[in-house]
Amino acid sequence: MSETDTPVSYVAEVQGLYGPVTLSERIFQKIWHRGDFRRDGLKTLAGTNLEILNRGRWNRQEGPDFIGAELLINGQKIIGDIEFHFYAQDWDAHGHAENPAFGNVILHVVLFPPGKTFPQKNSRGGAMETLLLLPHMTSDIEEYASSEALAVIENRRDAAAELEALLKFEEEKRSEILRERARTRYRQKVDFIKKRLAKTDFETLAHQLILETLGLRRNRETLAKLALKFSAATMLLSDADSLFRAGTPKWKLAGVRPANHPKHRLTQYLTLLEKNPRWAREAVDFLAEIPPSNDNGIQVGKFRSAAKLVQKRKTLSEKIFAGTLGGTRFDTLMCDAVFPLAAATRERDFFEPWFCWFLGDAPGRTAKVLRDAGIVSRECPLCCGFFQGLIQTALETGNNR
Repeated sequence: MSETDTPVSYVAEVQGLYGPVTLSERIFQKIWHRGDFRRDGLKTLAGTNLEILNRGRWNRQEGPDFIGAELLINGQKIIGDIEFHFYAQDWDAHGHAENPAFGNVILHVVLFPPGKTFPQKNSRGGAMETLLLLPHMTSDIEEYASSEALAVIENRRDAAAELEALLKFEEEKRSEILRERARTRYRQKVDFIKKRLAKTDFETLAHQLILETLGLRRNRETLAKLALKFSAATMLLSDADSLFRAGTPKWKLAGVRPANHPKHRLTQYLTLLEKNPRWAREAVDFLAEIPPSNDNGIQVGKFRSAAKLVQKRKTLSEKIFAGTLGGTRFDTLMCDAVFPLAAATRERDFFEPWFCWFLGDAPGRTAKVLRDAGIVSRECPLCCGFFQGLIQTALETGNNR
């Protein structure tokens, strides 16, 4: 299938960073097109050595997904086509085994591990290798899907698909729809934190979460690996330069602003550990003082005023985080890590303060899309919840284009 012809049914639910993610074959194919996977030491499911010389041309018509790829299979150069499926059995289920158009396929790329058997010949009876791509991907599935959704919001002139998805509802219903979609994101984040807490202790998880968030989005993976390799106590015995070298050469630095440079983020974290090593416990305890949520048609401006969120944000940033972290990355940390961590450990619903919290890192066009949909205004300002609802909308509408 081509990119434009991929039907809505060509999607799968994949376990992502915060829970199930709906992924389309289009995004799966784009990972290959961009080369966003590790290519060293590739082996097919049959144990054959595989080297990719040319990933092929992305086919926008009927037939195999990529045409004219050049591969080294056990050292022998072979030119042919590549077909993508979530599951190996989709080769037969989609009728490719009898379709002459798929007679030149030399590599079948699948996302999920197959059973004991899988197709090993194309429609002409020629040899066809199968590659399981998932172990070689450089980022979490949700990161791919969310990055795609954010890119759609950022790069489309008016984010027409996402806006249209909201405009089909009556104006008074749009905020409610976004709230429902935001709650889906919130529950996924909290549930994922609970799963991680079942395998590790609170302090270790907090250490991992803050480094993962500080690396968002380009250097999340590398900082996450550093968090697994070095405990907070071990990091305190080191310095930012040494930790940065430990992550080399995996850093993605092209186009990174100085404030987002991983060495700067490591310096911020080390300073926080020195000034307040109990930041996570204190933050969770502090959030527990916020009145319980009633979630009755959340009014962002009124809730912020009643709950004194502006003052609470200042206290958190200046005292608990010791003035080491501020700006949009601080708000992203609160929404992606601290609030879910509080909800998972306190066993109470923080949805309303989470929803009304301040907008963190977001594409510049976020405000325009929400204003055009009649969602945000002076009385109902931009917030974490509307943005998370918009991401969910983009995931639901953008994955299938």
